[in-house]
Amino acid sequence: MPTTPPGFLILDDALAAARAGDALVLDGEEGRHAAKVARIGVGEQLLLTDAPGRQVLAEVTDARKESLELRLLGDPAAAVQRLPRLTLVQALATGGRDEQAIESATELGVDRVVPWSARRSVSVWRGEKLRKGRAKWESTVRAAVKQCRRPGIPAVDPAVTTAQLVAELGADAGPETLVLVLHEQESVGLMSLAPQLQAASETGLEEILIIVGPEGGIDPDELDALRGAGALSVLLGPEVLRSSTAGPAAIAVLSALLGRWG
Repeated sequence: MPTTPPGFLILDDALAAARAGDALVLDGEEGRHAAKVARIGVGEQLLLTDAPGRQVLAEVTDARKESLELRLLGDPAAAVQRLPRLTLVQALATGGRDEQAIESATELGVDRVVPWSARRSVSVWRGEKLRKGRAKWESTVRAAVKQCRRPGIPAVDPAVTTAQLVAELGADAGPETLVLVLHEQESVGLMSLAPQLQAASETGLEEILIIVGPEGGIDPDELDALRGAGALSVLLGPEVLRSSTAGPAAIAVLSALLGRWG
């Protein structure tokens, strides 16, 4: 049986004006991994993906120590902007649960992730850890993109505090944005929004933000502040899910309701 070509990322705009037959060099971290770790050789094929979602198959024409020379086997597929965009605001969590969350959410179709330093977050990003933490999340997202071969690379925003998050929600408030806070004590279920979500394309909805708290839950004052900024708190389901599971589960439900899965 034929195998699926391995996926690699193009982190610049090289595919924007590229056409079938064009030459392209895969270098940097992606090139080193392809040449030194994966040991991909001449004649093998790769699936290239860039941030906006363009994808194209390419054949290796020359393999060097830390880079590959490629020939594009077709015109890159046009980037498709899916609306509404799905954004996961994930509270920082311990034990790598926040990274598990964004990994699974990437595979399930999230378009943007935002690290949230919630009041009850045990994990704290300060100083240099702000840069390192974000870089680690970016690496996690990119690895997930390559694994599932999805189009597009989700953006990873800088970490936000609750005050910054509330301010952002207030600035973006409007009918084109829907903000959902997952809360285990809410009576309104996410599925109750199905008619509204299925009519999203007709109502001009551009973005859905899903906010997930840390292991200890969202502080009541934070929840009040988020609601005051226009967020709607919803119940995901009858079980209380871990912080690593809740966001991806919501992304999966929303992807189905929005018709992304068929």
